[in-house]
Amino acid sequence: MHGVLLIGPNQSTTASTTTKGRLFGGAMTVIDDELTGSAEIGPGTVVGKARGFCVGSAEEGTSKTVAFTAMFEEGGHYKDSLSFFGVQRIVGAEESRVAVMGGTGKYVGAKGYATVQAVVTGGGEHVTDGVGTLLQFFVYLA
Repeated sequence: MHGVLLIGPNQSTTASTTTKGRLFGGAMTVIDDELTGSAEIGPGTVVGKARGFCVGSAEEGTSKTVAFTAMFEEGGHYKDSLSFFGVQRIVGAEESRVAVMGGTGKYVGAKGYATVQAVVTGGGEHVTDGVGTLLQFFVYLA
């Protein structure tokens, strides 16, 4: 997922609810981001959209509560989707887990979880698309 506001080692943002990439307690931001099958952005790489919101759930900006739906594109339409909810730890956690709360299309009644982590280069820097840190999701469904 591209463009989600996260803390990054050299990242800054102009959003009024953030300081140096952190979303502080009570501050909210909207998620409306592209989903890709890889770390690349460009024609042919987009597989859908993620839409929802996140709220800073720690006063010092170390975690956020996220609620969003990942909609997968097929034939020019969003046919299938998965909905996620949980707390994403930003500082001091290599990965977080968020719950799969259901879905539509072939994912109707989906249950499970997803691990979420920032994509990091070999040099330890977060991969960014110029707006936010690139996130990688691994989804496990029952």
